[in-house]
Amino acid sequence: MSGTIICYGDSNTYGYDPRSFAGGRYEKNIRWTGILEDRTDWNIRNHGINGRGIPHTSSQIRFACEQVENWGREEPPVWMMVMLGTNDLLQEPGFTAEDAAMRMENFLCKLGETEAVKSGLLRLWLISPPCMKRGAWVEEERICRESEKMGQEYQKAAQRLGIKFTDTGKWEIPVLFDGVHFSEKGHCKFADRILEEVRKI
Repeated sequence: MSGTIICYGDSNTYGYDPRSFAGGRYEKNIRWTGILEDRTDWNIRNHGINGRGIPHTSSQIRFACEQVENWGREEPPVWMMVMLGTNDLLQEPGFTAEDAAMRMENFLCKLGETEAVKSGLLRLWLISPPCMKRGAWVEEERICRESEKMGQEYQKAAQRLGIKFTDTGKWEIPVLFDGVHFSEKGHCKFADRILEEVRKI
């Protein structure tokens, strides 16, 4: 089976390498999206943006909905993998996994109102991000604990919405010194595991 997979995420989808002071990026063959493209017949679209949180303002949601309408015209079937929430935990003091799930559910509900989704041209796939570890960017143990809870909270949201869900928090993805970004081995392992999920569809 082939079609289009939109990978809508943050820096770990983009392929950010924190060891570069200039905001470097792993080569395509290192990034999990690039590996996935090489190993499948799917058209993989990397729409990861560094620092992206879950869209929640009216302008952010409106722009995302416009993108979804456009993506619905890609080679069918079209799946939109949404893997976000890490930056929300990192950037907003006291933010919890429950808060992230509530914000995510609201976002996906809005996407579900687009013609692309209502007509079945584009299908939503919620992915809970891999867990963060203590590191240069993750100084609070609380953030790690909330990161570990995201899978169960996102799963509840996905069940209520009736959409596909994958919990990557259980995959033990290797990260670099900052506790957030995938290492080269992390990208490889993530690609291996997500490939198993892609084959199921």
